[in-house]
Amino acid sequence: MNVFNQLEMDTLMKLNFSGYKTKKLLTAALLALGCYSAVNPAWAVDIIISGRITDPGAHPVSGAKVVVFDDEATWSASAVSDADGKFSIKHEECQSCFVEITPRHKGELAAALIEEVNGKQNRRFLIQLHHGFLVRGNVVDKEGRPLKDVVVKISSADPSDDSSARIHGGGAAVTSKNGDYELCLTPGQKQLTIINEKYPTLVKHLVQRFQVTSDGALENIVLPEKHRTN
Repeated sequence: MNVFNQLEMDTLMKLNFSGYKTKKLLTAALLALGCYSAVNPAWAVDIIISGRITDPGAHPVSGAKVVVFDDEATWSASAVSDADGKFSIKHEECQSCFVEITPRHKGELAAALIEEVNGKQNRRFLIQLHHGFLVRGNVVDKEGRPLKDVVVKISSADPSDDSSARIHGGGAAVTSKNGDYELCLTPGQKQLTIINEKYPTLVKHLVQRFQVTSDGALENIVLPEKHRTN
């Protein structure tokens, strides 16, 4: 005898489950109980971003971390490149997303950032990483307290850069428990965007510009409080 009767099943199937993990767990539970037999329910749509990562000499880069974020960084999915530099990531369907590539050994090769990726269709990329400089920084509140799990997205701000240069001119990182982040970046003018989904009393976005000319540390980024309206 099934745990769910037909009325409960009909109600359950009509609910709008927006969480990706919830959808996967629900599907597994229903299949295990014998209550659901569809092979590919409507919510089980996996979009795949795949590709290959190489160095400036076209040699494969293994161990690079590849992370896909939706544009507001409300979720992420990741993978690590294999011995041939290949990776494949399944992620939740979305309107648009960005892909961040971080080499295993920071300081040797620069990170890369692919923005405005269509989040509704499979995509494949061939990414050749460049050499760069190691840049460090911290994100804090106005009291100087470190802010953990804030996304730091860096893009090229040089208007003369073509699409390839913009990809190699950026990167992304998530702050640690000490509020710090570290990225290897190509030289040039950069735009840094903070995406805050964790601290509701602080602003959600903050944009700054800076120049990369050598290894070094940036000044602390202070995330201000939201303006309160009466």
